[in-house]
Amino acid sequence: MPTASHITVTALYQHPVKSCAPLSLGRSYVDAFGLAGDRRYLVTDAGGQFLTGRQHPRLASLLATPIEGGLILAAAGQPDFVLRTADFPDCFAEVTVWRQTVLARRCGEAADQWLSDFLGTSARLVHFDARTQRPIKDVADRQVSFADGYPLLLASESSLEWLQEHCPTPLAMTQFRPNIVIDGAAAWAEDGWRTIRIGGLQFDLHSPCERCVFTTLAPRSETFHPRQQPLRTLIAHHSSADKTPLFGHNLIARGTGVIEIGMTVSVDA
Repeated sequence: MPTASHITVTALYQHPVKSCAPLSLGRSYVDAFGLAGDRRYLVTDAGGQFLTGRQHPRLASLLATPIEGGLILAAAGQPDFVLRTADFPDCFAEVTVWRQTVLARRCGEAADQWLSDFLGTSARLVHFDARTQRPIKDVADRQVSFADGYPLLLASESSLEWLQEHCPTPLAMTQFRPNIVIDGAAAWAEDGWRTIRIGGLQFDLHSPCERCVFTTLAPRSETFHPRQQPLRTLIAHHSSADKTPLFGHNLIARGTGVIEIGMTVSVDA
């Protein structure tokens, strides 16, 4: 294993709306729910069931940019839409994220209409409000936003390079939708880590991330790969005992603080 001084943070990504296009950051704040601003908005159907790029790959081309007091939504062929949290109605709705029911704040009819027009189906936009609570499913005393299950996702450039060597299809790190990308460790070295430190923050590697069809959507594409790559390569070379494809690791931070590109990553255990 390389020494800790050789491992650094090389990229940080935020996804303001779940399944939207990633935003590359130079630095970010890690709060109690994950990377600040990450997956704090969610698209649902009229019944409150969450919608993601798995069912609606067009979501991955949605550009969501945080601004002071809100968010700007942009997409090809549509006028930009400015969301202001101060304008959100005092209206909460129960929404379902996987098997969890969460109380989230509605963003208003105009936002719903914009997203419905964009997706071509009835849709609503909700916000992870200060009153919203969503415990991590197996860590009941900790919270997570609208991410699939855990506050943060770590991925390694060396592991991606290894995967690319075995995969016949070009790959981009953003297909795996990580928050923190590192480099300098051997491929798959992260599989043996339990705790790391970045700057003044310590993180627990909770579990490897199980991957789905969303990883087969190339950047700027709205069509899944016809041969299910890179899932097939992961199943063959890096999967669980039951052949579930794995890439990246779910992280839980022990506290809050700033992380930035270039910071050293130390492996504590």
